[in-house]
Amino acid sequence: ALRKASSAGRGLNRVHIFISKTVIKPETCVPCGKRVRFSKPALKCKECRAVCHPECRDKLPLPCIPSCPSTPGTNKLSEGIISDFAPSERPMIPRLVVNCANEIENRGLSEVGIYRVPGSDKEQKELKEKFLKGRHPHLSNIHDIHVVCGCLKDFLRGLKEPLVTFHLWPSFVDAADIGDRNKCREELQHLVQSLPQANMDTLAFLVQHLQMIAETPACKMPAGNLAKVFGPTIVGYSCPDPAPMQIMTETRRQNQVMERLLEIPRDFWADLLCVDDMSLFPGGTPYTPDFHSAPRSMLGPINTPDMTEYANEMTRTATTPKYSTKTFHSKKPSRFFSSPVVN
Repeated sequence: ALRKASSAGRGLNRVHIFISKTVIKPETCVPCGKRVRFSKPALKCKECRAVCHPECRDKLPLPCIPSCPSTPGTNKLSEGIISDFAPSERPMIPRLVVNCANEIENRGLSEVGIYRVPGSDKEQKELKEKFLKGRHPHLSNIHDIHVVCGCLKDFLRGLKEPLVTFHLWPSFVDAADIGDRNKCREELQHLVQSLPQANMDTLAFLVQHLQMIAETPACKMPAGNLAKVFGPTIVGYSCPDPAPMQIMTETRRQNQVMERLLEIPRDFWADLLCVDDMSLFPGGTPYTPDFHSAPRSMLGPINTPDMTEYANEMTRTATTPKYSTKTFHSKKPSRFFSSPVVN
C-alpha cells in the first residue's frame, strides 16, 4: 500500500517516481541524512530530484512536489510571484509551503500561539534559502517549530504579489463587505476561482491548513487571530507600494477578507485541489529498479581463457645472455578472447 501524506485529503497524494543511478559525486540521502558514497547505487526521484539509499525509499517524505521549472534566485525573492516557485503541474503549490505546513500539523498543533510566537530570524532565512536552492531540508531536525512557521510566513511576505492579486483585490474587498453571509460567500468563491492557477491552489491549501489550526483548541488561535497574521501576506494591499495612509485604511480591509475566506467551508477548498489521479501517479505505479539485472548479449556469453595459464606464459623468460640486460619473453598469444558461438 502506498503511504499517504498528512495532506492526503487535499489532492496531494503524489508519489515519488524513482530511477536508479550510480553515484559519481557524493550526495546526501534525504531520509537518513547520510552520505551516498562514490560508485554506490542510489535512487533519484525524477519529479522532485530527491536522492536516497535504496533501503530508504519508503522513508522519503510525501507528497512528492515536482521541482519548479525556474527559481528567480535566493537573494531576489521579492522579484518572484507564487507561480515562479510552484510546479508546472497541478496542484501548483510550492514545496516550501507544503512541507512546512505538513510539519506544523505534525508537531505544532499543541503549541500555544502558533504563528504568533517568533522564531530565530537566522534559522528562518537559512531554511528558506535551502528550499529555494532546490534542496530537501530535514524539518524534523529543526527543534523549534516556530522557525518552520516563520519560514512559511517569510516566504509569503517576500512575494512580489500576494495570493490575492492586485487586479482582483478591490473585488475581494467589496465581496467581503456584503452583509448577507451567503451572498458574500458565493461571491468570494467565484473570485477565488478567478485567480491564477498557482494562486488558487496555494490559497486553497493554506486556508485548509489554517482552518485546522483555528479548530484546534490547544493552539488558541481562532480565525480572527490568524486573519491578522496572514491578512498582510495572503490578501496584501491594493498596489505594490502603498502610501502610509493607504496602509492604515487597507489593513482592516485585508483582515476582513482573510477572515471571510476562513469561513468558507472546507469542502469547497478541498474540491479545488481535486486533480486526476494520472497527474499524481505519472507513468503508473512507481517501482524500484532491480540493481542486479543486467542486459545479456544476443550472442551468448564470452569465454575468457584461464588467466593463470596466460600469466605464467607471459612471465616465463629465457636465460639472460652474459653482459646483457635484455630478457627474451615468449611469444604473446595472438588471441585473447575466443570467438563467440553463434547458433
